[in-house]
Amino acid sequence: MKKLKRFKKKDIIDPIETDAPVDNQDKVFKERGIDSIEDRYSFLTKALPIVLLSLWIMTIVLPFIGKIPTVYVSILAAVVSVVAGFSLRPFLENLFSGVVIFFFKSIKVGDTVIIDGHYGLIEQIELTYSVVKRWDWNRIVIPNTKLIQKEIQNLTMTDKYIWAHVEFFVEPDADLTKVEEIAKAVAKKSTYFNDSDDPAFWVMDLQKDAINCWVAAWADNPGDAWELRHEIRMGLLKELKANGISTHKTIWSNQ
Repeated sequence: MKKLKRFKKKDIIDPIETDAPVDNQDKVFKERGIDSIEDRYSFLTKALPIVLLSLWIMTIVLPFIGKIPTVYVSILAAVVSVVAGFSLRPFLENLFSGVVIFFFKSIKVGDTVIIDGHYGLIEQIELTYSVVKRWDWNRIVIPNTKLIQKEIQNLTMTDKYIWAHVEFFVEPDADLTKVEEIAKAVAKKSTYFNDSDDPAFWVMDLQKDAINCWVAAWADNPGDAWELRHEIRMGLLKELKANGISTHKTIWSNQ
């Protein structure tokens, strides 16, 4: 199966680099992902013949329903509706959502995502639910029916490169040429900076008591982007202070 082969070749990058207490964490993660993919594929291959058989039986039985007394048909339909509505509906909705996720590939096991403010990896996509392994190793279990309704920021949907930015403020009378020079130099010094392109600097807003600035630079993956932002913030605070430039306040990035 192509999906399984692609996953086995996929490089798994943690949202934040850490020395985990779990030995061979990448191996454990891949084993869970492989099990998840195989379980979904196995269910679909087994369920398809059953669905087709059910449709075939319904097609055969349908012409004979007219010969059954209407009152019995009504009672049977009511019972089936109640059972399906209260007992099977949540399961069937989550199951159908899992099939949609499986075929449309909006998210995959190993993707780095932000869902409802939770930053982490898609660890498992099961038939009825999915598991997000947060950056702090906590797990968030999300029913598939809710997952397809949420706005998901997939940071590795097409590639792993991240244009990471840090927002900060300086005093109104600051020398912006010097601020830009410092910001770009700090970004370049980071060990997580991808030098394929120079860092960028923008003045985003002129406020009454502060100037809102952004500095942005490329990182190789979400994990490196996290560390890059950290090193830029630390470097900015140090270098701006050393050059006598006061900061109004520092706004931490969403990640």
